[in-house]
Amino acid sequence: MLPSHRMAAVLVGLLACATACRDAPTPTLVRVREIRRPMGTYMAITVYAPDEAAGTRALAAAFARVEQVEAAISTWRRTSDASRLNREAGGQPVPIAPELAALLKRAAAVSAETDGAFDVTIGALVRLCRRTWRRRRVPTPEELSEAMARVGHRHVELSPDGKQARLAKAGMRLDFGAIGKGYIVDQAVGSLRRSGIQIALVDAGGDIYAMGAPPERAGWTIGVRDPDRPTEMQILKHRLLVRDCAVATSGDYEQFVVIDGHRYSHIVDPRTGQPVEHMSSVTVVAPDATTADAYATACSVLGPQAAVAFAEERKGVEALVLHRRDGDALARARSSGFDRFVLTEPAATGSDRDKP
Repeated sequence: MLPSHRMAAVLVGLLACATACRDAPTPTLVRVREIRRPMGTYMAITVYAPDEAAGTRALAAAFARVEQVEAAISTWRRTSDASRLNREAGGQPVPIAPELAALLKRAAAVSAETDGAFDVTIGALVRLCRRTWRRRRVPTPEELSEAMARVGHRHVELSPDGKQARLAKAGMRLDFGAIGKGYIVDQAVGSLRRSGIQIALVDAGGDIYAMGAPPERAGWTIGVRDPDRPTEMQILKHRLLVRDCAVATSGDYEQFVVIDGHRYSHIVDPRTGQPVEHMSSVTVVAPDATTADAYATACSVLGPQAAVAFAEERKGVEALVLHRRDGDALARARSSGFDRFVLTEPAATGSDRDKP
């Protein structure tokens, strides 16, 4: 035991430290924001930094990292590793960057755990649907069968060292539309952390990661759009309060086509080749944006009940499903922990949400 005078000295020291810490001024942080357009989408990053110069440097480094990743995984870039892999489908292995190898591994894992409801080898099927829909028709059974023969994550071969990959079937195509945006968000977040940033909001086309919380706030406010009024940007179905997690929404309320009076979603089930029906949107909260992005699409394919069950089985994952019942009425299904993120009930306006 410490002598009484030493204990007194320790207590005095602790009290002095506590007083000094309490009286110390809170460091002033500067908000810095930048928007660019990687991978065919907008990407907005907001950071709070000690000064504008530090924030600008952190943003530059984050976007440089995104550019590096895009050069490897973007199928929109003819020179990317992913595009070369598509062109060489059925041929020899192709050297790939570590970023693409990591994404292929993550995609394969999600495909396995969703029993194929998520699959990045859906490219041939997506291309077929887009081509026929532009001509105001649906694919024939023969066309669907041919495209489906080129879908399957098990046909992606990755070398043990991750330096080479091969698509085993000729005509196979990778499509990272359901995971790529989340992946670049996570890469940007990693760069910001390496730059010493502790508070940021990273948004790539609606795939969001909220790091920390803005000064004097409990978190970042994120809006979930109302599928019944998709053109009214300020009308929200929910507002969420989040920090240190990711949010992604997958929905068909903006991207769909009507042919012969039937509405077809742009979200296609990789297992059947058929567009998903009765789903309006799925919002997923997850520990990282790659997971949130992929799970949001997978849950759209799985359907309301299966989507909620899927989220319930995974730590740190919550889901909100807005779907159509008979008569086209909008119904909600949600996992048990989703409500803790809900800031307001439906019919809120979006005027006070955080803008990334």
